[in-house]
Amino acid sequence: MPQLGETVAEGKVASWFKSVGDKVAAGDALLEIETDKVTMEIQAIESGVLSEIRVAAGTTVPVGTVLAVLGESGAARQVKANGGTPLAAFEEVRTSARSYGTADGPLGLKVTPLARRLASEGKLDLAAIAEAVHARGGRRIVAADVIGAPAPAPAARPQRAGDQVLPLNRIRAQTAARLSEAWRTIPHVFQAVEIDFSAVARAREETKARFAERHGVALTYLPFVARAVCLAIADFPRVNAVFEKQLALRRDIHLGIAVDLAHEGLVVPVVAHADEMTAGGLAKAIARQVEKARTGKLGPADIEGGTYTISNNGRFGTLFTTPIINAPQVAILSMDAVAKRPVVVGTAHGDAIAARPVAVVGQSFDHRAFDGAYSASFLARLKEIIETRDWASELS
Repeated sequence: MPQLGETVAEGKVASWFKSVGDKVAAGDALLEIETDKVTMEIQAIESGVLSEIRVAAGTTVPVGTVLAVLGESGAARQVKANGGTPLAAFEEVRTSARSYGTADGPLGLKVTPLARRLASEGKLDLAAIAEAVHARGGRRIVAADVIGAPAPAPAARPQRAGDQVLPLNRIRAQTAARLSEAWRTIPHVFQAVEIDFSAVARAREETKARFAERHGVALTYLPFVARAVCLAIADFPRVNAVFEKQLALRRDIHLGIAVDLAHEGLVVPVVAHADEMTAGGLAKAIARQVEKARTGKLGPADIEGGTYTISNNGRFGTLFTTPIINAPQVAILSMDAVAKRPVVVGTAHGDAIAARPVAVVGQSFDHRAFDGAYSASFLARLKEIIETRDWASELS
C-alpha cells in the first residue's frame, strides 16, 4: 500500500483489475485504491504473472502492506506501487502492522483505537461492523470500516411516507469524518474584514477578455486573493504552518483550493509553490486543478503538502462564511461574494457615499498556533494588498 499523502496512514483496496494467473505488463493498471483524500489506479512497474493477491477488494490496510505478488521465471517478486515503501521494508512494516489495534472486539477481531472511538461517538453497532468485516475475511476493524457503516436509524423519529434516505457517498463520508475530527480537536477562532475590491475590479475589466482569449481561463477574483494571501504570508509566516505535536512553519506556500463536486462532496487540490506565481499564473494553475478535481483526474501529488487553504463561496452569492480548518494546517481563508455596496469614501469636499465592489474575507485559525492579534494583523495586511496593489502588472 503506497503512501498517498504525508498524513495518510492506511488505504483501502477498492477493486482489482487483474486476477491470479493473469499476465501483467509494466504499466498495466493492477488495482484501484482509496484513501481519505484520493482514489486512484495503481500500475505495475514490472512484468510477470500475478501469482498471489494478498489483500482482497474492500479491505483497508496500513501503508506498506504487501498487496500482491508477481511471479516470473519461478521467482516471486512483491508488487510495489510507484512512490511506495522500498520492497525490503515492506515485510517489516507488514509484520509490525499486525499488532496495530490490540483491543479484542466482536468475533475475535482486533479494533483500532480510532475505529472504536468513532463507533462510540457515532453510536454504531460494533458487532454489526465486525460481522461485515469478518464476512469479507478481514481480521481488523479500522476507521474506514466504521466510516462506511450505515448510521443507526433514530428510534424517536421514524420515517414518514415520502421521506428519502440518502446514504453518504465515499467522498461525503470521508469529508464528514475529517471535518468532524478537526472541529472536535482544534480550537477554532474566526475573524473577518470587509475589503474594497475596486483596484482588482479595474484590472479585471481591462484584462479579462484578452486574458480569456489568450489562456482560455476566466479571470475571477479568486487568483487575486490567492496572490494577496501569498504576499501577506511573507510578513506573517506563522499562518503558513501545520500543527501536529508542535507548530512547524513551512517555507514554501502550497495553496489548497476547496472545490465543490456538484454538491456531492468536497476535495482540496493543491497549487504547489503558489508564492512563485503572479495573479495571472495563479489563475491558470487554479483552473487546471479545479478541472482535474471535477473530472476525477487528481493524483497524489495534487492533494498532498498543502500549507494554507482558501474556500471560495463567492460564486453562490454568500455574504459570510466560517470555514473549518483543513488539519493539520492552522488556518483557512473564506472568500464570499464581491458585490456593490454603499461605502463611505473620503473626497476633497468631505465624506461621501459611493457604490463600491466589496466582499467579506475571513479567516478561521487554530488558537494553539497564534493569537487573535496576529490573525487580525495578517487580515489587515491582506486588505491593504488587495486595495492598493497595481494588479495590472500581475497580468502582463
